[in-house]
Parts: sequence; structure tokens; C-alpha cells
Amino acid sequence: MLYNQLMSVAYVPCAWKSAVVEPVFKKGVSGSVQNYHPISLTCVVSKIMERIVSDRIRNHLLANNILHSAQHGFLKHRSTITKLIECFNDWIVCAQDRCQMTVVYIDFREAFDVVSHEKLFRTILYHYRICGNALLCLKNFFTGRTYKTRVNSSLADLADLSTDIIQGSGIGPVMFLWYINELIALLETWYCS
Repeated sequence: MLYNQLMSVAYVPCAWKSAVVEPVFKKGVSGSVQNYHPISLTCVVSKIMERIVSDRIRNHLLANNILHSAQHGFLKHRSTITKLIECFNDWIVCAQDRCQMTVVYIDFREAFDVVSHEKLFRTILYHYRICGNALLCLKNFFTGRTYKTRVNSSLADLADLSTDIIQGSGIGPVMFLWYINELIALLETWYCS
């Protein structure tokens, strides 16, 4: 009932939009900043709502055939492994047919850090028929976000988050899929599939 009420008025409580970012050591030399990954700790109630909204968006994308068939990230029964198997199969067929092939790799490692909220909402969500309170609620979720960075027991000053798909969020991956979905069609115009 709480989530339905909040969605009906497109309201996201400020406490749900605040995060504490902690660096988590991945591997390598512990003294190198590049060996840490930022994890965003947010309100649990917000994470539950994100999961519900994310599932509904994903269902909308799949039911309306919006996601490109070449998309494999963050989808059920698809992964980087399924994409690699598909690519490997295409390469074998190409080699057997003695065709030329060019392989292009795109590194999205830092991509979450440069997502334009304006483009995400104005162009993509509206274009794919997400409107009204659903669009307003998503906009409210992504705007006015703040974070503090914590290292050990030290906490930095509060800062605004004006770009990015929120690290560690439940809705971030599906929003990123949406954001890059048109890239696949663009690459196909150059005969890349």
C-alpha cells in the first residue's frame, strides 16, 4: 500500500535518495584507488521499491519488444556467457564460410558514470511510452540525490549526484539497458551485429 500510494503521487522520500558510498577492495595492491569499487548503501525500503519498479519496467520492455534481441546484460536467462556463446557460434559459421569478420568490443566499465539524466528521461523514457506518474516518479528517484563517502570511520561532506546510473541500485541496470539500447541499432547500420 505504501509503494502504491507513493507511485500514485510520484513521490520519493528524500531519505530514500541519500546514500553512503563505501570503497570495497577488489584485488591487487590495496594502496591503489583503481583496485576499489564504490558501493552505494541506501535505504532498504527504497531498494525493495526499486526492485518492484525495475521488474515492471523490464516486463514492459520485454512484452513490447523494446529491448534489442542482441541485448544480453541484466536479463533473465541471458548473460555475458550467453552472448559469448552466440558470438562464438557466429565466428565459427563465418570462418567455415570463409567470410571476413571484424570484432568490436565496447568497454562499459565506466559507463554508469556518464549517463545523462536529461537524455535518459526526455528522450528514452518518453519515447518508449513511459509517461505520467511513472515517468515523474522515476525522474524524482534520480534527481535530488545526495551521497557521502565513507572510508573506515571518516565521513565526507554531503554532495549532489547529478549524473550517473546509481551504483548498487536495483533499478540502475535496467535503466542502463534502456540507455544503450539504441546503440545496437546504430551499430547494425554499420553491419555490426
